[in-house]
Amino acid sequence: MQGNFVVKFGKALISVQTDSQDLFDPLSAYLREHRVESDDFDAEIELNLKKILSPIPTYARLALRYYAVKVFYLEGRVYFTDFRSFLTLEPGGKKLIGYVSPETLEESGIHFFTHTFFTLALFELLRHQGFFFLHSSALISPEKKPCLFPAGGGEGKSTLALHLIHQGYRFISDDIVFLSRASGRVTVSGFKKLSHLSLEAMKRFPELAQLKHAPSLDGKGKKIVDLDRVYPGQRADQAGGKFLLIFPKRVDNGNSRLQPLSSLEGFKLLLSQSPLVFIEPALAKEHMGILRDLIGSSRLWLLESGKDWIEDPMVLKNLIGRAGQGRGKE
Repeated sequence: MQGNFVVKFGKALISVQTDSQDLFDPLSAYLREHRVESDDFDAEIELNLKKILSPIPTYARLALRYYAVKVFYLEGRVYFTDFRSFLTLEPGGKKLIGYVSPETLEESGIHFFTHTFFTLALFELLRHQGFFFLHSSALISPEKKPCLFPAGGGEGKSTLALHLIHQGYRFISDDIVFLSRASGRVTVSGFKKLSHLSLEAMKRFPELAQLKHAPSLDGKGKKIVDLDRVYPGQRADQAGGKFLLIFPKRVDNGNSRLQPLSSLEGFKLLLSQSPLVFIEPALAKEHMGILRDLIGSSRLWLLESGKDWIEDPMVLKNLIGRAGQGRGKE
């Protein structure tokens, strides 16, 4: 069996076509919040459940290692592989062709394919449509101030988001955002997917503690939760204007504290959470440009994050309030 559907990110319409129900069903479910009814599209993805020999030229440049996925680049083509399956983004970023080996699904699991392998290729295709991935949570304060918390895994992005939702913030995403431009300014929108929440974080909120039977994320000690169902009406589609940009970093001892960051320090930290920047040379300048412009329209802080605000949410409220009022480094 086969199937196809269209997803929408901002104004970009992407057609996804598969030749197998084993690919169609999980991808359709994974992207369901972005699905739309449309006969038009700006780019297309064609996936085949079939094992083939490597289509990657031996002299292609290794551009990125991302967990079990390797990304190669040569003459405008970007190749994604776990050395069993292969996805190829054609020059210009309008078509992604994939050959998915059953071994990938059986040995690594469908979650790995949808949430890591396929997603990485999708994000590279979206860069050609003007949407640039950033590993960050994003919320809007009760005063309409957009706040970004870029950080790697385990630094507390989702836990921060949960506490701030309880303080009246609306959430755009607890993990992944896209940077784009609208009317000459940087705009942040979210990747609408199920959230991965730690068991420790879930125990702290009664509405989440009741979800103890939610599906587990294999080997990660986390539960897969639909925040839109838990907090209906609390999601915002996008935000723009002047941002509060706070980089959380866990510390084992001591109280949480804010440190102002310079533009250069902030830019380096943003690059570390933007792993796709240098895959394709033609997009690197534009990608770095939007990061630079985000820095230019933000107040920048490092949050050395202890456990005090987890035990007392007022600590977090006061820290965010101080960050919004302060100037940071020049």
